[in-house]
Amino acid sequence: MKKKLMALLLAGTMILGLAACSRSVEQSDPTPAQNTGTPVESSAPGGAKDPSEVKIALVCIGAVNDGGWNASAYDGLMRIKDELGVEVAYSEKIAIAEVPNVLRTYARQGFDLIFGHGAEFGEPMTTVAPEFPDVQFVAVNASVEGENLSGTVYKFGECGYFCGMAGALVSKTGKIGIIPPDDAPNNKADMDTYELGAKSINPDIEVMVAYTGSWDDLPKAKECAESLISQGCDVLLALGDAYSVGVYQACEEKGIKAMGWVSDQSGLSDTVICSGLQSNADVYVATAQSFLDGSFVPGVNVYGMANGAQGMSEFYGLTDEQAAQVKDAMQAYLDGKLEIPTLY
Repeated sequence: MKKKLMALLLAGTMILGLAACSRSVEQSDPTPAQNTGTPVESSAPGGAKDPSEVKIALVCIGAVNDGGWNASAYDGLMRIKDELGVEVAYSEKIAIAEVPNVLRTYARQGFDLIFGHGAEFGEPMTTVAPEFPDVQFVAVNASVEGENLSGTVYKFGECGYFCGMAGALVSKTGKIGIIPPDDAPNNKADMDTYELGAKSINPDIEVMVAYTGSWDDLPKAKECAESLISQGCDVLLALGDAYSVGVYQACEEKGIKAMGWVSDQSGLSDTVICSGLQSNADVYVATAQSFLDGSFVPGVNVYGMANGAQGMSEFYGLTDEQAAQVKDAMQAYLDGKLEIPTLY
């Protein structure tokens, strides 16, 4: 029976500062890459901080109940609160023009560590961070750094390759599609490897792209999906956030398969055969933990499959033989026997 997509995304809210519900992403705890910054100093013994005296904030452009990218950030913030005992707050659905003011407000309210969830936070944090030298700013998915400014990035391209393999293995028409918001470098990396992975299975496969132009435009995403389906695509990767449900709706109506992104999205639709995973929640917890124990180093930290921050969900829509083929390729990549062109 088909899942009620919109009901799942819109159900339930809870209040914590400016709060809403989230979905969880479970993966192994990642270890950040080395960088060349200087550990944050503290007057506490050993550089450690008392969690009860630390406040951490999160700012999101999108909604934290989107079932994907922003929900995973909220999940990470809640884990920081529950596992590390830190006071937290967050703001969601903030227009990019208002981001600097929101960042400044949290800094003036005494928040010690402020996360901006997305590459779009790189520029405003670069502007605001120097104004508050005692506050640490972290832009997730942005390659930025400074004395009190850090970025976390993924090895974009890893998951795209294996989603491409899965799509090609399942496709019966020899045509598969991908629906990203735009061709920004991080998205382009996974778009490119999606095609490479697909062609490693079927050199003649045709890979089509349709852009939504937004991270949360459900009607546009459904329109993009319907367009690709009309051209013969029978497997679609929704490379987005809240708009993914629009893709799944179209796939359900037309009886074709889909793949999710960031979190395991099989719970949103029976059409989802697998999902590329990015463990934002673990990245948040790892960053906060290092901040508390005094080992935090400002700079750019890279996360990927090798340190458990990226991976693939279960392969629900593949045969055991097909799933084994993708898993073998994943292991070959981790063993250095398969090269995938990644960003970072």
